[in-house]
Amino acid sequence: MTDTETQKQLAVAVHSDQADLFAARYTARDDRARFRDCFNYSRAHLDRFLARYLPAAGKGARLLDVGCGTGHHLAELRARGYDAAGVDGSAEMLEHARTLNPGAEIRQADVEALPFANASFDYVLCVEVLRYLPDPRACVREMARVLKPGGVCLTTASPLLSLNGYPVVNRLARFIPGRLTRLKQFFTTARRARRQFWAAGFDPVEVHGVYFGPVNWVERLARPVLPRFLKIWEPLDRALADRPVLRELSNMFLVRAVRAG
Repeated sequence: MTDTETQKQLAVAVHSDQADLFAARYTARDDRARFRDCFNYSRAHLDRFLARYLPAAGKGARLLDVGCGTGHHLAELRARGYDAAGVDGSAEMLEHARTLNPGAEIRQADVEALPFANASFDYVLCVEVLRYLPDPRACVREMARVLKPGGVCLTTASPLLSLNGYPVVNRLARFIPGRLTRLKQFFTTARRARRQFWAAGFDPVEVHGVYFGPVNWVERLARPVLPRFLKIWEPLDRALADRPVLRELSNMFLVRAVRAG
């Protein structure tokens, strides 16, 4: 078994164990709760970008959620008119996704071997998947393959130079007792991400910074003050996170890529 296969299996196993936790997190989410913790805050900022790039669907617009997890995004997008399907490697995650999305096409599958024909979808969404792949290029090629020419891919990735220092923390986690995840994760720069998407047949490719700042450290070291800190910080965050150069320091990238004709 290759290192990539081992890493994928570990990621699926960890997320299978956390399926109930993720379902609970998403169930409790709403915009008013975004200052409660960093998970809600990060997802609220991601939702702003998704609302911009995934407008109300035209009739028959097909979307694939790659790594759909517990099906939260699927449910929201189906409610907005998309004919949305999902894939995930975790059977436990998919139990929640199917319950939340009755009648939707939801399959257990490898993100590097999507079980759909070429040019099947108008949109592909892929949230918090690439960070668990030692080499994301096979997944990116598969997303390009299933998209129609002119179709849009929206994918998150983890910045190498993140201001929260998580790339360093993740490498040290195996030596630090406590609640830090010991699952190895993988990080990138905006330049490298653009090159990988271009090489897979996307053009144009944009990379955006989703949210910014040492918010995770505030949560970890001074949790009681986090809500007040986030309320004060958010206007500055919105002003800085997606600026050129500064987006390299953001805590999450969103890649928007269009499948070339």
